[in-house]
Amino acid sequence: MQTDFSARVDARKVGYTQGWRWIVQAFYLVRQQPLTWMLLAGSYLLIHFAVAAIPLLGAPLTFFLAPIFAAGFVLAAQQAEQGVELKMAALFAGFRLALRTLLNVGMLYLALLLLAMMLLSALMPMLGIHMAAPQAGQELPQLSGPVAPFMLLTSALMFLLSLCYWFAPALVVLNGLGPWQALRDSFRAGIANWPAVLLSAFMLALLLFLALLPLGLGLLLWFPVLYVTAYTGWKDLFAVRQA
Repeated sequence: MQTDFSARVDARKVGYTQGWRWIVQAFYLVRQQPLTWMLLAGSYLLIHFAVAAIPLLGAPLTFFLAPIFAAGFVLAAQQAEQGVELKMAALFAGFRLALRTLLNVGMLYLALLLLAMMLLSALMPMLGIHMAAPQAGQELPQLSGPVAPFMLLTSALMFLLSLCYWFAPALVVLNGLGPWQALRDSFRAGIANWPAVLLSAFMLALLLFLALLPLGLGLLLWFPVLYVTAYTGWKDLFAVRQA
């Protein structure tokens, strides 16, 4: 797949309620072939945990591979919308179509996260935040000082960074953008539509809580809806609409 590294895709601006509509539309797509979607999501999760278990290399590898599989879900959602019966091969479509570009998306996003963590670490003493080593029986270090504002700042920064990734895999495989261009245009679309993205993220988190209640069985449906929401959001903001 050829990518145009000078390309740019302008996104539409939509109302905040569309964030919920993306989830509803994703649910209807998943409902058409629920068992296949559950199989795709379950297979990806098994791959994810197997890779994550690799000593030292597992954590970064999951970042590199995540956009490739996300692209597979996006392409599968597009096929399902067209009435195509999904196969397991759909999960690996990103490997065939844009492997290098999607790997670079994962690496760049990981680099941005590391830079953000370095920035937050540098800001901690400036804000009067002090970190104490964990005591016996504790796993995490203890923070002292104005922790609440610092956590709010951290959450806001992580949300902004997540906007870079939100639509990036879809922009690579459906719009042919390069890695930087995909991250850039995903961020621009996310900033322009941050209320919708925030509502979508909040509702997905709430649905995750509900999915965990019946012995976690709801996760079999929640995970496919999560992945397909990236496609329905992309379609609302970026897809060419028929006159």
